[in-house]
Amino acid sequence: MQFIKLPWKIYDNDPNWVPPLIMDRKKFLNRQKNPFFKENPAEFYLAFKNGEVVGRIAAIMNHGHNQFHQDKTGFFGFLEAVDDKAVFEALLNTVKEWLRERNCDRMMGPMNPSTNDEVGFLIDGFDSPPYFMMTHSPRYYIDIMDSLGYEKAKDLYAYYLDHDIVNVNKKMRRVCETVLEKYPIKMRSVNLKEF
Repeated sequence: MQFIKLPWKIYDNDPNWVPPLIMDRKKFLNRQKNPFFKENPAEFYLAFKNGEVVGRIAAIMNHGHNQFHQDKTGFFGFLEAVDDKAVFEALLNTVKEWLRERNCDRMMGPMNPSTNDEVGFLIDGFDSPPYFMMTHSPRYYIDIMDSLGYEKAKDLYAYYLDHDIVNVNKKMRRVCETVLEKYPIKMRSVNLKEF
């Protein structure tokens, strides 16, 4: 439960963080219930400082990724930590060692736990809540990761389109109408009662 609840400490003063449902996280991280973990080994770690949890991380093997790409990549995921470079370094080194013991020669992340889920760190857009399937992380994560020598593999984008722009901009409205006529696409509001 400490692994699941740490983000509440990290994002305590962040008005844009959207907390996950605890029961959902419990099920998602359960090795017996999540099909990903049934096929792919993972280990979950906590970092403590003065008896208090200050960080978490998961070491993850994704056999499907390695078969497809014909490589020996291991992954880290679910990384959350206080603003302390030593905590990040200890967590990442723990994962590196776990992956090395499993013959991985490369580490990528964060994958939570795979590309079918949330991946990466937020590098821009700290002033807005995360978009669907996108992560939210404090600004200091990037600085610490850079200082430890990690480099990004690629950029992932999420876009926000204010529906008023579509209504105001005639050209945009025509484009949307054309797309809706040409393709089997429906635009509708989210109805939470349907979930």
